Amino acid sequence: MKFLSLLICLSVSIFALSLEEIPQSMQSNINKATSVLQNSTQDKSKIAQEIFVVFDPVFDYELMAKLSLSKHYKKLSQKEQQTFNEAFEKQLKASFTNKLSLYKNQSIKVIKGEQTNPNRYMLTSFMPVDGENQNIIFKFHNKNNNWLIYDVDIFGISIIQTYRSQFADLIDNADFNTLLQTLEKTTFSD
Repeated sequence: MKFLSLLICLSVSIFALSLEEIPQSMQSNINKATSVLQNSTQDKSKIAQEIFVVFDPVFDYELMAKLSLSKHYKKLSQKEQQTFNEAFEKQLKASFTNKLSLYKNQSIKVIKGEQTNPNRYMLTSFMPVDGENQNIIFKFHNKNNNWLIYDVDIFGISIIQTYRSQFADLIDNADFNTLLQTLEKTTFSD
């Protein structure tokens, strides 16, 4: 049992992203994703899967789901929370996959990072769009000494805020099952 606990701790620390590693690691991940986009002849769902392999370890999909549902998340049973977490991650990835066709050989360059409090870090990057640099801000939180992304602001628009307003409308006017059915049928952010 002690050996298993040690093995789990070691495997977590191997994949943990420290604060100091964020800018370099993210630029490396961005470069890998860009390379996949530029060089792949596969369909967009297979390209997306390759990109998810690169970025899944740095995204906290569970916290993103919780934040997107806001106060309504606490009202769910543990089973409903798990179901929502899975549906949210699936929907977020489907939305990303659908948007891959918009990619036109742009590059993303990490500019700077700033620790805004002991448990929050903002990494600013930019992407040239129509001759202007547009910011993409990756928001990290510290989860057991592993820095994970909990939100992304793309050109000034927060992914979480967008989902939160869409989900609030649905859950205020319907119920949890309706929200799940809608998640399974649509891609909100498109």
